[in-house]
Amino acid sequence: MIGLNKIYNEDCLEGMRKIPNDLVDVIVTSPPYFNARDYSTWDNLDDYLSDMRDIFTEAYRVLNNHKALIVNVGDIVGQTGKAKWATRKIPLGAYFIIMLEEIGFEFIDDYIWNKGEPQSKRHLGNPPYPHYQYPVNSYEHILVFRKHRLDKTKIPCPVCNEMLISSNSQSKIGVQSWECKNPDCSHKSASGRGKRFSTRSVMMEEYKKEENVIDDDLIKKWRKDIVLINPVVKINSKGINTVGHSAPYPIDIPEMAIKFFSGKNELVLDMFIGSGTTAIASMDSGRNFIGFELDKDYFNLANERIGNHKRREQYEKI
Repeated sequence: MIGLNKIYNEDCLEGMRKIPNDLVDVIVTSPPYFNARDYSTWDNLDDYLSDMRDIFTEAYRVLNNHKALIVNVGDIVGQTGKAKWATRKIPLGAYFIIMLEEIGFEFIDDYIWNKGEPQSKRHLGNPPYPHYQYPVNSYEHILVFRKHRLDKTKIPCPVCNEMLISSNSQSKIGVQSWECKNPDCSHKSASGRGKRFSTRSVMMEEYKKEENVIDDDLIKKWRKDIVLINPVVKINSKGINTVGHSAPYPIDIPEMAIKFFSGKNELVLDMFIGSGTTAIASMDSGRNFIGFELDKDYFNLANERIGNHKRREQYEKI
């Protein structure tokens, strides 16, 4: 049984199978990049994408209808074959867009995370001639998707709360809309038609509460689709990893995703939660969370960070 505000040390595919359909309100995650770290290696790119397809197919099932999936993924330089010349830029962002659309998600947007001045020395040592020049990677994608599963379940008119409704239309992306036929309903258009609505439009209205207002500073920070965010500094001057994770992402990303695409007390899922950054962003935003982390060391690190964060919050309230 899956409980709220916990991280589970297990394979996320197996863990998500314990979550009921349509339970999660937003998914925020940064999947392991193909063969970019020691803990994320596959024999070939096809095997990697096949595993990701299985995981995100399950993510589609557990995500509530008309809710959002936000995926941080970077294009990487890697080998797709055994020969040295098989090294190339692997456009993981493009592959994820195609894969997730095939699963059923609707692609909405692509923020580019500008990581600033890169530390890589990839551009050094190449002869100054044609066909030898390659740019250093200094960006990642923050991809935004929505789930729109056609649901013909009738819902009451949001104005009069009566079930005297009829089907109005179905959008190409799978949103069923309705029209109120109650002659006593207070809402009538200029042409005499009743209130037209859908589960999505009702959901959007329900978010319009004071508790869900997004800070102006956060909106301004993410007003463009290229956003400068410095990576997490994990290696100190002595060469020691002070974070404990080889690829942590900044809290700015889950903070934006959670506040832009969910409301207070809703449920956040991160199936690759790593050192627990998404959980901390969820706590700071007044949301619940569920996370999965297969690596035992990272699982312990995440729980330690979450525990320290809870104790700090309790101390600040005193």
